[in-house]
Amino acid sequence: MNTIDCNCDLSWFPTWLSGPLSLIEGDDDDDKAICSSDSLEPFRDEYLIDFDPKKFCSINIALVCLPTLAIICLIFIVALVYHYRWPLRYRLFLVKLAVLGYKEMRDARDHNDYGFDLNVIFYDDDEEWIREHLRPALAERLPHFQRNVFGDADLVPGMHYLESVDYVVSHSYKTIVVLSSAAVLDHWFILKFRTAMDHVSDTLTEFVVVVFLEDIPDDEMPFLARLYLSDGRPYIHWAEGLRGQEHFFDKLTTNLTINLRTNDRIPNE
Repeated sequence: MNTIDCNCDLSWFPTWLSGPLSLIEGDDDDDKAICSSDSLEPFRDEYLIDFDPKKFCSINIALVCLPTLAIICLIFIVALVYHYRWPLRYRLFLVKLAVLGYKEMRDARDHNDYGFDLNVIFYDDDEEWIREHLRPALAERLPHFQRNVFGDADLVPGMHYLESVDYVVSHSYKTIVVLSSAAVLDHWFILKFRTAMDHVSDTLTEFVVVVFLEDIPDDEMPFLARLYLSDGRPYIHWAEGLRGQEHFFDKLTTNLTINLRTNDRIPNE
């Protein structure tokens, strides 16, 4: 009547019985040794001679390998995240930007804090567009902008040409650069355009807005114009038709009445 618990702790017992010892049992079922009710579920109240723990007490390879595999995967993921940490941080920044947005920083000064309200840089052949379209629109929409510089004729007299261009650009509340196919081929015009861009870079403020009078072919587009566009700086296309021109001047007026601080962390459109 001695109870025998047939479990994994007794897995050595069948091997021992097949070696130096043998189990002698009677012919009746009552004389045969059985496993107790505390044994493994498949062997409870079964004959001891039939106890074979190999299937239930062998090492589970999956349980042994799973933690090791999990550690290897974790190390691989950490290494992968570290390798692509900058692109991932940039993607997270874009998600944050899309969800929360960003606050535009405006320059606190207005046009009265400058020596000139507007400075318009244009090529001589585009003077007709300035006279027929830009001047009347500015007089109607921005009547308080009275100290305006239109082209080379209004530069400061008595100063060297490039010094005068730089002086007017740096002392103007806003500079408009009028681009056309003829203008981008003129060396002096490009120098003035560079001066305006340098002023934006030095002050970190959007003092310049570019107006495209026409579509300029890619092979004629100067490097400065490409650089300006790639930096996401403000520009407007002149449109044909009354509705298109009305929208053009609405957008131009908005750009001329505020100066935003440049934010190079914001991706270009």
